[in-house]
Amino acid sequence: MRICIFSDIHGNGPAFRVAHELIISEKADINLFLGDLCGYYFDQREIFAMLQTIPNLISLKGNHDSIFLRIVNKDEDLRQTYVKRYGNSMENLLSKDVGNLIQWLSDLPESYSCASLSLAGYHGSPWSKLEGYVYPDSSLEKFRNYPDSVFVLGHTHYPMVRKVRDKLIVNPGSLGQPRHGGWPSYALLDFPSKHVVFKEVFYDEVELLRRIDLYDSGNQYLRKQLSK
Repeated sequence: MRICIFSDIHGNGPAFRVAHELIISEKADINLFLGDLCGYYFDQREIFAMLQTIPNLISLKGNHDSIFLRIVNKDEDLRQTYVKRYGNSMENLLSKDVGNLIQWLSDLPESYSCASLSLAGYHGSPWSKLEGYVYPDSSLEKFRNYPDSVFVLGHTHYPMVRKVRDKLIVNPGSLGQPRHGGWPSYALLDFPSKHVVFKEVFYDEVELLRRIDLYDSGNQYLRKQLSK
């Protein structure tokens, strides 16, 4: 059994076009997307269409996906706060026909469980499904309170594989905005060996920088997050 795990695409179309082909080529038994299609960059609709062509796909809701749905439901304070903090990504998306995307995101679960593999997946963590941060240097003692043996998590944008007692915790990193100083990444997890392999995604950042200039030229945060 092979699971391909990926997370935190955040509208980065140039990166996901490359990742999409790689993920399909892995021919995994399960392709598990841990959430955050929305936020930061500008190609959510294109990525949504590409996701629909990935076989054996299971998708979860991320915190930025939840934020988008709250903005759609007229949370104007959140909308203004998001623009000030992260830029025009949500505004750009809201200006388009997003009815199918809204329905898809609304229907996504916040967790995944596979009892036969003793595996659980979350965007954040078991104790905070959308917002829990588990970093490479975080304490892992809380995982001892949960019955599963393998946990796959997103949200931090840091690739990670760690163990605490008999628990394995894996984060594939981010396919849209890596924060560890490297390229976007995803992970392959094999059973029963529980062997983890990380794969990097090399893409042309120039195209993404052009899109930042087009839609969010004053946003230095988006540029800074791309610097290697």
